[in-house]
Amino acid sequence: MEQRPAAGLQRLYLLPDTRAWVAESAAEAYRRTAAWPPQAVPEKLVRCLWFEARWRPAVLHTLRGEAVVVHSPGRWNTQAGPDFRHAVLELAGRGRCRGDVEVHCYASGWTAHHHHTDPRYANVILHVFLWNDRAEQEARRADGRLVPQVALAPQLPQPLSAYQAAIALEEYPARHVPRPGRCYEALRRLPHHEVAQFLARAGDLRLWQRAWRWQPRAREVALSQVLYEAVMRALGVAGHRHAFQALAARVPWAEVQGCLQAVPAAARAITAEALLLGLAGLLPPAALAADSETRRYVAALHESWRRIPPAIRQRAWQGMSWRQPHGRPSNTPWRRLAAMAQLLARYHTTDLLALSVPLCRAAAGASRGLAGCRALTAMLSFPVESYWTRRLRLGGARGSAQRLLGRERALTVVVDALLPVLLLHAQHQADEVLSEGVWACYHAAPRLPDNHLLRYMRRRLLGDEPALLALVRGARQQQGLLQIFHDFCGNDEGDCQGCEFPLLAARS
Repeated sequence: MEQRPAAGLQRLYLLPDTRAWVAESAAEAYRRTAAWPPQAVPEKLVRCLWFEARWRPAVLHTLRGEAVVVHSPGRWNTQAGPDFRHAVLELAGRGRCRGDVEVHCYASGWTAHHHHTDPRYANVILHVFLWNDRAEQEARRADGRLVPQVALAPQLPQPLSAYQAAIALEEYPARHVPRPGRCYEALRRLPHHEVAQFLARAGDLRLWQRAWRWQPRAREVALSQVLYEAVMRALGVAGHRHAFQALAARVPWAEVQGCLQAVPAAARAITAEALLLGLAGLLPPAALAADSETRRYVAALHESWRRIPPAIRQRAWQGMSWRQPHGRPSNTPWRRLAAMAQLLARYHTTDLLALSVPLCRAAAGASRGLAGCRALTAMLSFPVESYWTRRLRLGGARGSAQRLLGRERALTVVVDALLPVLLLHAQHQADEVLSEGVWACYHAAPRLPDNHLLRYMRRRLLGDEPALLALVRGARQQQGLLQIFHDFCGNDEGDCQGCEFPLLAARS
């Protein structure tokens, strides 16, 4: 008999009746000074000054003289995007604000790094730097909103050299592993089966939310196109997911099929690569100085691009920023788009939805979920012949061959894209067998590749306690951790202040 969930957490993460779901459509202005530092200061030092309350004043002031109280400096971000995520600040005249914080040595770093045109920085609520070398008192985001700025150097209580001597940069951010939260102290007192059920319910609700997030788009286009956009979004490297989805919407799957069906089989993959790279504005210059293989590849791209219908070529993006400061070399936009191109070429006579449905329906029934999950993963991950299988960057050194879409990344695409859209399709068609297959695949899916949010939650929620960590058996429980993060820890005001979760768990 299934154990009853903890009473205090019982109202959390219960799946709703699907029929009831409705898609929801810094002191005075810092003057310029000639007293610039005699030696270069690493930006990481400025991040440490912001991150550690003991290094900075209790109250900071913007360039306009507005007081800033830091309740939480945010999470140190080691991925692409702003330096600190989910900061909580008290800004004079604005009240308590939650958002991201970007840090530089000089104020001009904001525009020098093109943050003013980068949508990844659209949630920045404060720009922090040591020295102000610009006339503007605010920074402007890509959405046009102004961001207050803080110059740290004139507000620090000690000379900069004192901080350089005291702060061991190599210890950041690894030294600052988050402390276990108050939620951990409550969860560790519960029976393990209750914690396991809670994580599973949170994971199930995350799948539901992912599915119904696509419902508005499903009202505009066919679900086969929705799945194409979902897969492209899942393939997008950090900071570029929205751009990948928009690229899929720019030239739908049906139009891509029309371009590829008349192309000989031997040229189909390079044509698909030229199509996606050309639309993304990533075609390299024709006269590229590189090795012979790279020159042949670039020539083939341009030849294929010229054969793409003009009505499609004119939709190519111009001036799109694909900068990826913190990404892994193997996860560049070029390689990810090349991986999608291989899928387009391989399945040019059908679509991913038509391929996925029978595989998922076959997973319905006892003990078939893992086989179904493996079948969906194999549909996406297969050996290919491409320039990018042995290259991490254009013109880079040749390495050992590797799949453009490895099994781990393919499994992530299955969980993040295929299963949510298939679940939505099952609801549209009232297909109970397909719905059962989706849940079977999801519940049997192995653990996905680790990331910084999962590491944060294993420490914060589970205290890195082996007995609790053992409850995270697969993707379902990992997704549960992420759901809890977004519902509770993503709004953390520092040291669990105001968080209801520990109270709910304590009632059990």
